[in-house]
Amino acid sequence: MQTLRIVPDVRSSVVEEMPAGQVLLFTSQRGDIEPQLLAHPAVHPFSWPRLLRALRDPDLELIEVAEPLWLGEWVRALRHVALARLLRPRRRVAVATYAIENLDARERCRFPSLDAHPRLGAVVSRVVLAAVGLSVRALDVVVFGTSGAAENYRRAFGRSLRARHTVLTPRLGPCRVCGPVPAGVDLRDRTVLFLGTPSERKGFGVLTDAWERSGAAGRGWRLVVADPSGDVDRPVPPGVAITTPTRREVHELLRRSAVVAMPSVRRRRWREQIGLPLVEGLAHGCRVVTTTETGLADDLRGHPLVTLTTPGDAADLAEGLRRATEPGPRPDTAAPPAGWTKRDVVAWWLDARATAAP
Repeated sequence: MQTLRIVPDVRSSVVEEMPAGQVLLFTSQRGDIEPQLLAHPAVHPFSWPRLLRALRDPDLELIEVAEPLWLGEWVRALRHVALARLLRPRRRVAVATYAIENLDARERCRFPSLDAHPRLGAVVSRVVLAAVGLSVRALDVVVFGTSGAAENYRRAFGRSLRARHTVLTPRLGPCRVCGPVPAGVDLRDRTVLFLGTPSERKGFGVLTDAWERSGAAGRGWRLVVADPSGDVDRPVPPGVAITTPTRREVHELLRRSAVVAMPSVRRRRWREQIGLPLVEGLAHGCRVVTTTETGLADDLRGHPLVTLTTPGDAADLAEGLRRATEPGPRPDTAAPPAGWTKRDVVAWWLDARATAAP
């Protein structure tokens, strides 16, 4: 074992992207995780005995923990880091994180329970932000998954972020499971796919309004909601299908759908970080209609398959859907995909650790 990753909310894509030589301990799991993926020999539920065994592995070089702005998980991560330092005082294990938080750090450190006491709430928020700023010094190497996350941490913590760091945006294709999209072949259905829970923060209400305005249904298109962990009995507008696919069926839907819609909107204490539907849609060669709320917005401007719209604006989203569903040749995407895989991220961490000054 070369690297150890401790992750909350393990999902299918996390296991699919695991690099060689990594052991993964998960503290919780998403509803979309497939049982066969959890049976992977290097994937285990978190327990302290398992963590102790992993930290005693003489080949272990690096431990990946949750990012600092995920406050509850970060408190747990600091305990794991302290144990690693205690067990290996001479053969130090590097501590890494992959940071994608897009919501302003000051907002992340606010507590709604103190809204009735604004002065106390402001003091507590400043104290928590300062404490997080001090604790980020426990990190040795950091990869930011988006330019938005990197700027967020720079504004909040500045000089406190002493770890070696860089920005490595996600690889936007091809899918590791399905392989490259065949060149010159386009046998996709007239389907706009909404992948995930149809919630307000994911913009589902705005999407249903925009769908009717776009007139796509009258041109033979359908809107499919694929929620692997959801309720198929929820009310949806006429002409909208909702399904609970397996992970294999999710890949099939992505291969066959022409467009993926991810119209995220900001909510208090939540902002879209990256958006797995966006990444997976592009990895499968789909057009993607999304909003500027994703932390990848600045990195995606000019992408031939991406349409960025104004969050919460049904008229603008409808126009984006119209453009994405217009007949015509697909944009040329023959150039190698930009971005980095999880293997690339781990390789950068290990190289940064090896080349760091003693």
